Amino acid sequence: MASFAPPLSVSITEAQLAWLDQRRLHGTLSRSAVLRQVIDAAIAAEQAGSAVPGPALVATAERR
Repeated sequence: MASFAPPLSVSITEAQLAWLDQRRLHGTLSRSAVLRQVIDAAIAAEQAGSAVPGPALVATAERR
């Protein structure tokens, strides 16, 4: 299992919160888990040479 960094606090907009909650798969994933998936997808897109992750990032986050 991955080693986790200390918790951090972030502020997001209501629209971002709604987007995040829509991707929680009916409450089976925590918001933190969804954010980790989105960050992982952004890192993968960057390493693959994509300047802007775009729809692939969203699709990756939704599949997990």
